[in-house]
Amino acid sequence: MSAPFKTARILLAATLGAVVLAGSGTATASSPGNPPPPEPPAAPAPAILPTVREAADGLPGHTVYRPADLKKLRKDSLPVIVYGNGACAASNLEGITFLTGLASQGYIVVANGGVAGFPVPSTPEQTIAHPEALLAAAHWATESNQARKQFDGRADTTRVGVLGHSCGGVEALAAGTDPMIDAVAGFNTGYLPDPFFGGFGRDRLAGLHTPTLLVNGGPDDVAYQNSIDNYALLDVPAVLAAHAPAGHVGLIAGLQATTGWQVAADWFDYVLRGDRTAGARFIGSDCGLCTEDGWTVESKGLPL
Repeated sequence: MSAPFKTARILLAATLGAVVLAGSGTATASSPGNPPPPEPPAAPAPAILPTVREAADGLPGHTVYRPADLKKLRKDSLPVIVYGNGACAASNLEGITFLTGLASQGYIVVANGGVAGFPVPSTPEQTIAHPEALLAAAHWATESNQARKQFDGRADTTRVGVLGHSCGGVEALAAGTDPMIDAVAGFNTGYLPDPFFGGFGRDRLAGLHTPTLLVNGGPDDVAYQNSIDNYALLDVPAVLAAHAPAGHVGLIAGLQATTGWQVAADWFDYVLRGDRTAGARFIGSDCGLCTEDGWTVESKGLPL
């Protein structure tokens, strides 16, 4: 974790985050202090890049989304994001627009589920979180010879984020306690009051050690209150963002998927790349998302 985020975490216990009402022009806030700004980015976020979707060489049951022309990019310049699917499914087809968009911003995204995998209906009793699949993807992408060859040495193995939707967000939160993870994001998700999805409960939130983004789709999202409750329990620098029109799947697989991947990319640009402009979308009374219709944003412990 970079020094400013460690500083912010220490300050967090004694401070409250900023609360912003989207489009209102007013806000109430308390400052978490004035920690130093994030470190300069190791590699700036590029413009939208053409992408490819392919199998992960040597890692069965996973799919890679990445920029197509790696030779045009610097060595060690692409942070790695691992992704858990909604319903903890062994298919990432539902989020293909979202994942492609994120990769187009200069990320190597390794998603659970094979290239040709199709969604298989399941009951709640069969929906089990497997954070170990995300960590296996992270280790493969950053440590294996197969991944280094597949990515032509362009992966930044020192900057790793974890991301997920719904039950996949539970996988992301659980995997986010691992020391190798540098940033966490969960869409339409959160631990339930009682352990679920295979015994994962809110006590695990205490193990998170990096900045965490929770995004919900407003009151029509089944995870709406759950994400609010989880955010309140976090003692790491964090953002809670809500987009009322999106519901449970809109930001991942619906009409707002383009907005969804832009929010995810901005979050990882801020935390992994130290991009202050991207961070300004989430923080402060005039944050970028705060001025967009349908959004509400709350943050705590985060420096600009």
